[in-house]
Amino acid sequence: MIMPIANIAIIGAGTMGQGITQLCAQYGYTTWLYDVQDGAAEKTRQRIVQALDKRVTKGRMTPEDADAALARVSVANSLVELAEADLVVEAIVENIAIKRTLFAELEGLCRADVLLCTNTSSLSVGEIAAELHTPQRFAGLHFFNPPTAMKLVEVVSTDATTKTTLQTLHDFARSLGKTPVAVSDSPGFIVNRCARPFYGEALWLLEHGAASVATIDACLKSGGGFPLGPFELIDLVGLDINLRATETVWRAFDRHPRFRPSPLVADKVAADELGRKGGVGFYRYDDGHDEDPFPLAPAGVTSVEEVIAHLPDDLAQRCRVSDGRTAAELAAGRGQAVIVFDTLLRPWPNDRSATLAFASHGLDAIAHERLVEAAAAQGVRLIEVADRPGLIVLRVAAMLVNEARFALDEGIASADDMDTAMRLGLNFALGPWEILKRLGVERIRTTLGRAAEEDTSGRYAQPTS
Repeated sequence: MIMPIANIAIIGAGTMGQGITQLCAQYGYTTWLYDVQDGAAEKTRQRIVQALDKRVTKGRMTPEDADAALARVSVANSLVELAEADLVVEAIVENIAIKRTLFAELEGLCRADVLLCTNTSSLSVGEIAAELHTPQRFAGLHFFNPPTAMKLVEVVSTDATTKTTLQTLHDFARSLGKTPVAVSDSPGFIVNRCARPFYGEALWLLEHGAASVATIDACLKSGGGFPLGPFELIDLVGLDINLRATETVWRAFDRHPRFRPSPLVADKVAADELGRKGGVGFYRYDDGHDEDPFPLAPAGVTSVEEVIAHLPDDLAQRCRVSDGRTAAELAAGRGQAVIVFDTLLRPWPNDRSATLAFASHGLDAIAHERLVEAAAAQGVRLIEVADRPGLIVLRVAAMLVNEARFALDEGIASADDMDTAMRLGLNFALGPWEILKRLGVERIRTTLGRAAEEDTSGRYAQPTS
């Protein structure tokens, strides 16, 4: 029998440990914080004081509530002091041997009904629990950074985790104002696995000269509704962290080509170009980074079809919205010049400018100039990119959907939980299954099939089901 959760122990006083401790205290839980390094937990408690003060200053919390939350946070000087905890959450270094040693010790110290959880983002939960005598009360409880703000919690089960343990953890996550999703133990869980194509395919396009960093980011934000482009997001997280996560998933999947780490990232890490924290990554930040490199008047249209409808007739009849086939392929079938526009995952907002990639085959310079000017008059900046299957938005979207299909076939999570995780864990406008509903199966399959013809490494393999 599992007792109701009232007392929580957090092990690890780093960024995640601090956030989880503060979160639990804010929601009424008595919380102990422990770190093996002398003085680290007390320093983190002082940072929690500062964080709570900021919330009061910004009007997000009353002084009384802040004082009450802080009163619930105690520093433990040894693991023995955690013996009466109802729930232990580990947030220490990502080293499986160290985690195993810690949980073996905790199992001997804590009550028989305590729930033991790891906040690991990349290691196998089952392997961490492999040497426990009672693995049925062990699970992953993966918070996202910062835990006080991010709504998602991945509740990760192993073959041994009981339904009662999982239900208790789901209820606990909800009590913190979070949205839990159920995940079976697998490399990267949902978010860190299913988001890899967002970075990986953008990097492939850059490696192969399809478009520039700024163009890829602008198109995915404008046409995909993503809050940040993949290169902006890599810079924000840190290129070293992105590379490490990608390599972890890649190795876990026997170095499958669809997870191949990009040499572009590896080269930047080797050059100590780590993103925002170092002042330079895919962008430079020492003199400011223009996050909208293609300013234009607000768009007067909301869809690609509207753009085409407002073009001169002789141009409009040559235009197609990408279905995964290249402009060259379509032109060969029609015997005339063809313009292929990238797709949209959702309508453009009418209060801002729009950026849209296109490719052409057989288009002369005068027609090209007329096309760009006619679109600009509608508030749409057209950028020509290499004539590759799916261009930018459709191609990245197809790979996001494809990875979700693999994960569903493997029983990692439900389609609904995948969508929830991608929206809440990365602030994506749409999850992969919502994208599939928007685009349709055939466009995804055609894009992947044509991409597989130009890259025969196995990167664009599709599930057999």
